[in-house]
Amino acid sequence: MALLDDAHAVVREYSTTWYGPVIGTPAPLNEAVTCAYLLMRAIDEIEDHSSLAAEDKGVLLRGVGRLLQTRFTESDFATLFREHVGVLPAVTLRIGEWTALPPPDIGPRVYETFATMAERMAQWAAGGFTVRTGTDLDRYTYAVSGTLVLLLSDLWAWHDGTRTDRTLGVAYGRALQSVNILIDRDEDAARGVDFWPDGWGAADLAAYARRELSGADAYLAALSDGPARAFCAEPLARAHWAVRTASRHLDHREDGHDSGGNTR
Repeated sequence: MALLDDAHAVVREYSTTWYGPVIGTPAPLNEAVTCAYLLMRAIDEIEDHSSLAAEDKGVLLRGVGRLLQTRFTESDFATLFREHVGVLPAVTLRIGEWTALPPPDIGPRVYETFATMAERMAQWAAGGFTVRTGTDLDRYTYAVSGTLVLLLSDLWAWHDGTRTDRTLGVAYGRALQSVNILIDRDEDAARGVDFWPDGWGAADLAAYARRELSGADAYLAALSDGPARAFCAEPLARAHWAVRTASRHLDHREDGHDSGGNTR
């Protein structure tokens, strides 16, 4: 219980959007979802790190991916991170602890998702996160968010038998990730990253997000009352609000009130 309480405190430190949904899930789903959020955040902190070289990001992300496919111990992660202890945040350094959270019968499914995600992130980091086309954007949003919702769909089924449309689940993940890309453009540009396809403006990315939000709405609508619906409802509502607000702001800039536009 002490580890779970500590884990919840870390979730709260990182996210107001996901804190409520995560801690609101009943046991033992709570332990599995908390682990999933923290593993996602842990590898995301490597991917997004402002001072790590792309080569180091690749080594660390591939290392995490490999370890999650083995009979790892907490000390294995300590060995992987030993040269970057002063650089990496605690949420990343504590990956080995987070893996102890889920029940043994579902833990391997959680590890599988983040082993794959870490290796895909390593590929994106090595390529400088190059997004040129809508297809590239599909690949990226699937890799870092769509696969997460596929995991969540499996967790719903494991916990209480809830069944979902997995295609709509991918849309839910893509929707939330594309909204993040839309609203985080300036922040991403400041660290030299651009997830917008060539030639796309705010209207294009907003249209992409809205298309995926339509699928996300259908994913939510098909869920009966229970932990899965409660978990998914608030983040989706926030995404709808954010895309409306952000698209208005960015359209204003692209109409000539700011020299922004596509940074490519």
